[in-house]
Amino acid sequence: MKSYTALTGRYLKGQKKRSLLTILGIILSVTLLTSIGTVGLSYWDKSVRQTVRDYGEYHVSINDLSGEAVPKVINNATVKTAGVISREGYAVVRQTKEKEQKEDPFAAPYRYLNIKGYDTNAMKMLQVRLDSGRLPKNPNEIILSSSSLSYFSEKPKLGEEITLDLGIRKVASTGEDKEINGLGDYGWDLDEVFQPEFQRKYTVVGFMKSPSTGNWSSRYIYPAITLNDNQSINNNKKYFIYLKMKSLNEIKEKTEALLSSLQMNNVEQNSAMQLDSGNDIKNVRVEYNNELLKLYGKSTYEGVNNSLILAFAAIIAIIMICTIAMIYNIFQISVLERISQFGMLRCIGATPAQIRKIVMQEATLLSLIGIPIGILTGTLFMSALFHSISLLTLGFLNDMRMIFSIPVIISAGLLGLLTVFLSAIGPAKQASRVSPLEALKNAGSTRVEQISKIKTSRLVQKLFGMVGQFASRNLKRNKRRFRITVFSMIISIILFIVFSGLVGFMKQTTQISGAQYSYSLSYDGPSGRIDDTVYQHIAHLDAVQQAYKFYSNQVMAIIPKDKINPKYYELNKNRYVVPQEEGYRTDNNYLASYGDNGLDDLSSRLTAGKIDKAKMNQENGVIVQQKLSMITEEGKELILDQTHFKVGDRIKIQTYDGSRKKYQTVTVVGIVDQDLLSKEYNSSHIVSFITTPKVYSKIMGNDSYSRIFILANPELSGHTITDYFKSLMEKDAGFNYRDRVEELAQAKNDAKTFSIFLYGFIGVIVLIAFLNIINTVSTNLILRTKEFATLKAIGMTQKEVRTMIVLESIFYGLFAAVIGILLGTGIDYGIHHLFAGVLDTDWVFPWYSITIAFAGSMITTLLATIVPMYRLNRVSIVDALRREN
Repeated sequence: MKSYTALTGRYLKGQKKRSLLTILGIILSVTLLTSIGTVGLSYWDKSVRQTVRDYGEYHVSINDLSGEAVPKVINNATVKTAGVISREGYAVVRQTKEKEQKEDPFAAPYRYLNIKGYDTNAMKMLQVRLDSGRLPKNPNEIILSSSSLSYFSEKPKLGEEITLDLGIRKVASTGEDKEINGLGDYGWDLDEVFQPEFQRKYTVVGFMKSPSTGNWSSRYIYPAITLNDNQSINNNKKYFIYLKMKSLNEIKEKTEALLSSLQMNNVEQNSAMQLDSGNDIKNVRVEYNNELLKLYGKSTYEGVNNSLILAFAAIIAIIMICTIAMIYNIFQISVLERISQFGMLRCIGATPAQIRKIVMQEATLLSLIGIPIGILTGTLFMSALFHSISLLTLGFLNDMRMIFSIPVIISAGLLGLLTVFLSAIGPAKQASRVSPLEALKNAGSTRVEQISKIKTSRLVQKLFGMVGQFASRNLKRNKRRFRITVFSMIISIILFIVFSGLVGFMKQTTQISGAQYSYSLSYDGPSGRIDDTVYQHIAHLDAVQQAYKFYSNQVMAIIPKDKINPKYYELNKNRYVVPQEEGYRTDNNYLASYGDNGLDDLSSRLTAGKIDKAKMNQENGVIVQQKLSMITEEGKELILDQTHFKVGDRIKIQTYDGSRKKYQTVTVVGIVDQDLLSKEYNSSHIVSFITTPKVYSKIMGNDSYSRIFILANPELSGHTITDYFKSLMEKDAGFNYRDRVEELAQAKNDAKTFSIFLYGFIGVIVLIAFLNIINTVSTNLILRTKEFATLKAIGMTQKEVRTMIVLESIFYGLFAAVIGILLGTGIDYGIHHLFAGVLDTDWVFPWYSITIAFAGSMITTLLATIVPMYRLNRVSIVDALRREN
């Protein structure tokens, strides 16, 4: 042996069980770090790709910009890449037929093609999606919207040449050019005319899908795209520019500086407004792709960025702390086992620095073995997990792919190495401070215990007798050993509760909240109303249990002072600030109706009054929903009434229609806590007045409704319902529908996926925790072999020793469970609070996780006593007193 440090290898070989346990701990820790890094990067990759498909691959857009400003934007030093779109003109597909105009009095006179020239960057950034064909490669090629094809006199085919008359739209009554707003060019005038200006020939090379979010103008104005490399910028044209910035830091400030350099200081951010500036640029709209920017932590909303960064930093910090604690515990126990060995080395001349070096060398050797294996197992674990997920139908995560990243692997390895060395520093220093004489006399501690007096527990003595007192005193007499053991268990419990809380949080993010219904059909076209023939058709479908017409409009109301709940008023005085007559005028109220059948079904929810539709029609009767759920500044949820209306009270309400300036009086005929389609209390600070369609029409001046709620028969297929909705949308793009049945199914799949990921991590954490507790408790008992032999020698029976050991384990488990549960619950709430800046969900007290953690702590500590007790039973008292541990 050339030096003291050569003992490192010999010890590791001689203590194979201890070395393997330490290596296993390092492997599990690095596996966890690798897995979390891989799944985090994979989920981020999926989110980015999904966001790019939905919102585009750009950072900032400047829309409706004059040609003279385009080169200045493209060549700005902060811009990396720019996609430019030009207006090429409109072309008439066909004139609207007389029959169509009779069916829809608000129909546009023509069905148009809105032709725009995209350069290659713009096509890539805006993710133009094709049904068939390819993207245009030159200015003579064009792609058409698939939904426009049926309106051509002869349906165009791929490869076919079409001739289009391009021109402008004018208002017939004034002769002025039709004002155009936005990329989609929404809106038309009933008396507009088309003025052709020139003719162009195009070869049809592709057909594109309809946008995922339609608008009511898309049934008359269809997009068409050709290639325009925009090498020659026309100052008389309007352009749309989509920018990818070189750096996302301070992106809003950089964009504002860019606009300032164009002398566009009065541009309204995120809104299309007329400019009052020296140039002729109008209707410029600046938008930030915040959905994509927030994934890079660079959203223009600082609260979102900070919440994400702090939340993920907190998770990584918890993992790091817990990993360090676990490996520290392993090294600490290893040092305690060898106190006498280090004492002997000190006696024969080893310096404290050499002792420290021995421990650090052990850490290095174990790391070189454990870290590569941990990286490999983490990668294999993720591969298996992703393969399992690929076999499921998973909605949002259906194309999530595993991203193997060298930086993630290196980071996991370095973090693992860092945690090992941080874990070994403390035990190494402790080993170097060993007093040679004391170490030779005592094992399991660096110094002789100084015990003056230990308090006894009367409760423990009464419950468990003298053996229980021995167990209780053993915990108190060696505080260092007690802290090491309990700390290990506390860390494990914290990890379990926090990650279980993340599972619950992810499940909440995938849940569908709000009104409880199967489908809803809405209409946002020019007429603003759904025809009764549509409702009658829906109501008679076999799969429909119930269909409700939904009438709703905002109204002003005078709330008498004596009807305001004083408790609510103290919490939210800003709601009542405009005095009028004997109360306050409030604007945030709604007059609503679910139709006559809706009132029948609402009657079971009444907490006061009754529904008599004839009387309601005669007296302008309303049912008041005044109970709400609100969160106080202290974070406490309150369920309370905003107002104290009773049956028979009269309320003055007024519409926002300028032609109806007089207040009208309604009579309260009933009170409900929740509306017809909700199982939750209202979280908005509004008072709803629910009435009959006739009263609604009388007060609002119209009987139109633009939404229908449908409750479907869960035993029948909903295809007949959705097929009818799709047929309506093909005829009129003003229709939109929401399929909550499909949303709920997808939400369940997404929740299942998140659970697979997070429960996979929890499985690793539970394994780490289990091994850590087993290692800590069992080693603690084995180090006290002499002590137990002494107790036997002075008269304690084998059964009493076993009982004492079991009680010690129970006391360890109880103490660790209480502290771990309190800290874990607090940290779980803190992480939830950080995520609230991005997505606000209810924090649920983790009763389920606490129960499992408590039970697991008790069971694990009891299991940890099995091996030591078996070993103690096999050792004779004389041998135990004679030999080292």
